[in-house]
Amino acid sequence: MARISSATIRKSAIATALSVLASVSIVLLLVPMLGGTPDGPGFWMSLLCPLLIAAPASAWQFHQKECVVRARDELTAAHRALDRAHRELHDLHQVLSIRARTDSLTGGLNREAVFAALEEACMTPGTRLALLVLDADHFKQINDTFGHDAGDEALRGLAQALRESIGPDDVCGRIGGEEFAVLMRDASQNAALAIAERIRNAVSGVNIVHDGRRVPLSVSIGFAVAETPCVVADLYRSADAGLYRAKNAGRNRVAFTSVAGSG
Repeated sequence: MARISSATIRKSAIATALSVLASVSIVLLLVPMLGGTPDGPGFWMSLLCPLLIAAPASAWQFHQKECVVRARDELTAAHRALDRAHRELHDLHQVLSIRARTDSLTGGLNREAVFAALEEACMTPGTRLALLVLDADHFKQINDTFGHDAGDEALRGLAQALRESIGPDDVCGRIGGEEFAVLMRDASQNAALAIAERIRNAVSGVNIVHDGRRVPLSVSIGFAVAETPCVVADLYRSADAGLYRAKNAGRNRVAFTSVAGSG
């Protein structure tokens, strides 16, 4: 049980004093009116009864009221703390959700996020998808010649050029070490080819200088186009085949591969 506070004792004392005053006043006024004398046991009872009844009753009442107010304040504070915890948890969930979809090096989408978007797009009927698969040319040579820091800078530059070359509704991200992908909805073969060439030219123009030497950067691109609904594996396999064709043909170029069964 909570300790009775000094404020409760003070309020109880005032209430008891008022009760005693009221009781004595009634006796002093009423008894003479009834023909009696307000003295002896009757007078003392008018003093003792309020003390014995009003003191504990008022103390208990004020104490209970104080406990209710304290409990209400604690509950309000707990609700505020809970709301704050919920907001912090929501913010943390948002941060973790973004981190789970983000490639830590380039700041773009990671492999899981890209393929999740590709899976959803392939399941949506009535559209045409273009998938571009890109790979940085001679990337191991960049790392061996200029170091891994230069290689990381090259990947960040490539990702930035990629984002600046595609449309606002297109999806792009890093799906491997130096491999990237672009997903375009409602895209024809000619439109996909134009974007692929724009990306290739933009990457070739990325200016990265390390220890006074320019780091050469280029990409090979393979792409495929399919009507939806389609199979993710088939679309990716076709785009990847185009990438190998581009590399085998000399790199820094674009190659198209059709998807089996696609219109």
